Amino acid sequence: MVFIVSNVLQEAEIKKLEDEIALLQDPQRMIANGVVSPALEVLQTENAKLMYQINHLKRNIEKEKSRKPNTMLSISGIVEEVFAVAIRRAYPNLDGAPVMIQGSSKFADYQCNSAMSIVALLKKQGENVNPNAVATKIVQNIPQSEFFEKVEIKGPGFINIYLNKEFVSQQISDVLNQGVRPPSVGVKKRPVVDFSSPNIAKEMHVGHLRSTIIGESICRLLEWVGYDVLRINHLGDWGTQFGMLIAHLKEKFPNYQTVSPPIADLQAFYKESKKRFDEDEEFKKRAYDSVVKLQNYDSDHMKAWNLICDVSRKEFTKIYERLGVKIIDRGESFYQERMKDVVKELEERGFLEEDEGRKVMFVPGFGVPLTIVKSDGGFTYATSDMAAIKNRLFEEHGDWLVYVVDAGQGTHLQTIYAAAQMMGWYNPKLTRVEHVAFGVVLGEDKNLSVLASKRCHDGMWAVPHGDLLDAIIFSFSYEINHTGSRLNDIHPKKLIIRELCKIQKIMKLAE
Repeated sequence: MVFIVSNVLQEAEIKKLEDEIALLQDPQRMIANGVVSPALEVLQTENAKLMYQINHLKRNIEKEKSRKPNTMLSISGIVEEVFAVAIRRAYPNLDGAPVMIQGSSKFADYQCNSAMSIVALLKKQGENVNPNAVATKIVQNIPQSEFFEKVEIKGPGFINIYLNKEFVSQQISDVLNQGVRPPSVGVKKRPVVDFSSPNIAKEMHVGHLRSTIIGESICRLLEWVGYDVLRINHLGDWGTQFGMLIAHLKEKFPNYQTVSPPIADLQAFYKESKKRFDEDEEFKKRAYDSVVKLQNYDSDHMKAWNLICDVSRKEFTKIYERLGVKIIDRGESFYQERMKDVVKELEERGFLEEDEGRKVMFVPGFGVPLTIVKSDGGFTYATSDMAAIKNRLFEEHGDWLVYVVDAGQGTHLQTIYAAAQMMGWYNPKLTRVEHVAFGVVLGEDKNLSVLASKRCHDGMWAVPHGDLLDAIIFSFSYEINHTGSRLNDIHPKKLIIRELCKIQKIMKLAE
């Protein structure tokens, strides 16, 4: 009897659960009958609470994102800003008071060494004061902040700065949780970076490779902090050498307009044309005639010019793709019409002077003038560089121009920058224009001209089809496989130089 009653009760419970499941599967029926499992009511209530919390968190996250930019605090920058405020408060009438902050692991986290320099500036104004008094006044004017645990004066006016440990801990935790983020850079700039810049019909050599790698690295850093970067490849794609190349092309491959000539090895093609140019006066005249026709945009000569440029660009592209470099070609040809406008502006504003048939521009502070127009009426590197800097300032709206060019071009570039300032094209207080220099690659006798005329295109420093890159990778792989962790003890710069020297010796033996 007990068994039967128990069985009936179980069947009734199963039926009840089945009915509730049926109700759950039919929401409209469930609402109409008003029959809901107590457990389901609890779940629905909890679900409603969770949905409210989720929506509340989402709103707060969006609010936080809009309030707090996705950047990292620069602790050294904060220290400099705080002490800059303190110095301005302490000496509001002192122009050019330096904010000299340096890391000081020996004495404190940071140290402010501005007191001595401020004493010298005050002395020029007839005010005699000792460094400790200056340091004390600076410390008294430090704004209240959470950044410092304590600040104390030591020695002759040195201010030792101890960071708040809780603040530092929070910054470390922030990095661990969110990763390394770019620093805050304030107003976003429009950098224009000029780098790589090989010459058409010549192989890229290690000097161009250095410019390429340094320039690409700068661009990536600037883009990382949020700048809108324009990468410029100032190719050597115009000039008298193209008359020589086109004349040789027309004579060696007269059907070049209908049948693509086999000039994949442009280096050999260049040498052939140069040999004829140096030895054959009649060919030289035809080459000069081709230059004139090219400058007048004769259709046949433009086709030949484009053909030669395309072959070079394909080879350059192989290198760029291998290195992950993104860059826009803006060769000297791009500025041809702009150069005419620059010459016209310089003449109208009275900045050009006649000098033995040339038109030159004298720039204050520089002994050698810029040759803008040659005696034969042709333009020069200075003309194209003036047109380029104007284009980057006015057409590209660049407010930070960076030229990644070897140190040998330093004086020329500084003259160009000064000339652009003299023209009123930019104000150095508002626009940054700077030369990022790197060392030139010299020949064995330490003579740049030897390299420029022969070695950089004949052997050890050329980068034909990425051969130099292959050699570097092979050499590094060998080092890693045979020395292992010992590479960690070698400075990267020294390691690269060592590998290049090995490659140089190998190539010399192969000559």
